Amino acid sequence: MALILLDKSAWVRGGAELVELGDLCMCAITRMEILHSARSATDFDVLEQDLGAYRDLRIDHATIEAAEAAQRELAATGEHRIPLPDLIIGACAQQHGADVLHVDRHFDLLATKFGFRSIRP
Repeated sequence: MALILLDKSAWVRGGAELVELGDLCMCAITRMEILHSARSATDFDVLEQDLGAYRDLRIDHATIEAAEAAQRELAATGEHRIPLPDLIIGACAQQHGADVLHVDRHFDLLATKFGFRSIRP
């Protein structure tokens, strides 16, 4: 079963319900972006518990190096102004051989650099 790394854009639009696509995963950046939207401490706790059900894909120094390399490559064509969380999520997907479930045009471009499959719900 394919690893599918969820982006916040897919989570917000209900993409997390597409479990038939593969093993839905998250990384720390996505988790933090979702938790950032909590409206109260209680909401934060509920979200944190919900997110705990997803497999975590590790982000480490190699992930950051890959994100920086992609940013450098994108700068050569003037396409480097991609949000940093998206760069890190793309690098994380590459590192773990995961595809990315999203509703964010940046991931279509990042898929060409990192080699993951870009999936839209």
